[in-house]
Amino acid sequence: MYNWQGKKLLVFGATKLLCQVVNEAHKYGAEVVAIDYFENSPAKKIADESYLVSTTDIDAVVKLIKEKSIDGVVTGFMDSMLPYYKEVCNRTGLPCYIENQEQITFTTDKKAFKDYLKEFELPYVPEYQSDDDIEFPVIIKPVDNSGARGISVCRNRQELDKGIALALEYSKSKKYLIEKYLNCREATVFYLFVDGKAYFTTMADRHVSPVKDGFIKLPTGYTFPSPHSADFAAKYNAKFQKMFDKLQIKNGMMFLQCFIDENGTCIPYEPGFRLTGSLEYILLDKVCGYNPLAMMINFAFTGKMTADDELRKINPLNMNKCYNISCLIKPGTIAQIRGIDELNKIPGIAEIFASYSEGDALPDDAWGKLAQIGIRLFITPENDHQYLEIIGQISDKLKIISADGRDMLINRNIEE
Repeated sequence: MYNWQGKKLLVFGATKLLCQVVNEAHKYGAEVVAIDYFENSPAKKIADESYLVSTTDIDAVVKLIKEKSIDGVVTGFMDSMLPYYKEVCNRTGLPCYIENQEQITFTTDKKAFKDYLKEFELPYVPEYQSDDDIEFPVIIKPVDNSGARGISVCRNRQELDKGIALALEYSKSKKYLIEKYLNCREATVFYLFVDGKAYFTTMADRHVSPVKDGFIKLPTGYTFPSPHSADFAAKYNAKFQKMFDKLQIKNGMMFLQCFIDENGTCIPYEPGFRLTGSLEYILLDKVCGYNPLAMMINFAFTGKMTADDELRKINPLNMNKCYNISCLIKPGTIAQIRGIDELNKIPGIAEIFASYSEGDALPDDAWGKLAQIGIRLFITPENDHQYLEIIGQISDKLKIISADGRDMLINRNIEE
């Protein structure tokens, strides 16, 4: 498989999610250097070296790469880091999967993404061009942010004004979109790009739940594969392939969050040309035998996505059923996390990822953001019966208790 002995990887950031990158790099022998502007970031604690260097300070990052003889760079789970990552790679000559500025615009500017959908005759969410001709409810979002930041669901004029103000607060360009609020089922489509060829790898039903009035619903789980996979492949994949060709995408990974309306129409609304916070590669590795995260690290070192015959294992229409369960938490300070050790021993639970540790605090402004995902559990059951048993065990054993004694886990039906 991979052999990264003697290689040194720079991880662009040091959040808890980026611990996944550190661990994957270590698995095949690489050393890891983690940077950001916080002293005690989680990934720094497990990296081989760490430095107090901001990922946005390009000069300082370039200097560090040269001084420490870094062999490759991996960016993280934030779209906002892509321009800095590209510039650093360009100035150091290290492999960069971002080929041009248009690829960054496509994934960071929701208006530009929608324009591409229109150009290639793909479905898109209807939008309103002015504040005057609106049928409520609507959704307000900044054109250039991600992670559900700055997004509001508005049901009247008063909420609309507040939603616009919030979107502007989170938008660097001070631009926002007003879109029709679609209360539909959701799904996420995943792609890999290898040497200029796009591979539709899988599609998952994205289960969402309300957490508080006025905010978008947040994901509580993913079911792989989606029953809509064959329909997507037949109706939309060829058009997306042409879109990717125009963007000149050669390598990397991408996700597309989509609505599925009552007619079965797949309506994309959010792209990401980067590592995915849903960590779907854990399940693809366990169930299918290939790992997009490892492929991204390999590209950082070699300029090649894969060193093996992994691509023959891609088959989105013939994938064993598996699940990603996302446990949402309320804001507060975490005093205790119970049950993870017990759950890790249960057959069928492939991995558990905790976004927070005991003592961490989730601020009140985290309501309605992906930061509320406290724990992800990756389940690869032998059958439906085992899956239901595992869900029961999770409900029984997993507890997250706040410093003031409250249960921080959010029931899927709570709208507080």
